Amino acid sequence: MKIFCFDSMLYEVTGERLGGPGFLAHDSHLFDGVDKRQVYLAMLFGAKVADQKHGQYIIAMNSDEFNASLDAAESSGKGAERHVLEKAVMSVRLTDHETGGLFGFRFD
Repeated sequence: MKIFCFDSMLYEVTGERLGGPGFLAHDSHLFDGVDKRQVYLAMLFGAKVADQKHGQYIIAMNSDEFNASLDAAESSGKGAERHVLEKAVMSVRLTDHETGGLFGFRFD
């Protein structure tokens, strides 16, 4: 979570001083071993910071991990803003099914 905080600070500072890249991106490995409620709050914080800076917060995360974080937050009474994260999920889903691919392309 220290890396998350550091990245968030860099995103804000570079955005104010230099214009910044306009996005903050994390992989799910950043949240390995972190309590699901804390992951939920980090995702919510990242989304709010990016929205304030008129940018994007991008997380590459499996849907089961995402849903587990939302459910853990809701069961602890902190899931009031769940809809903010749910509406931000892209509808594109990657699969290893034979008919799947990446944005309609098959790589054989």
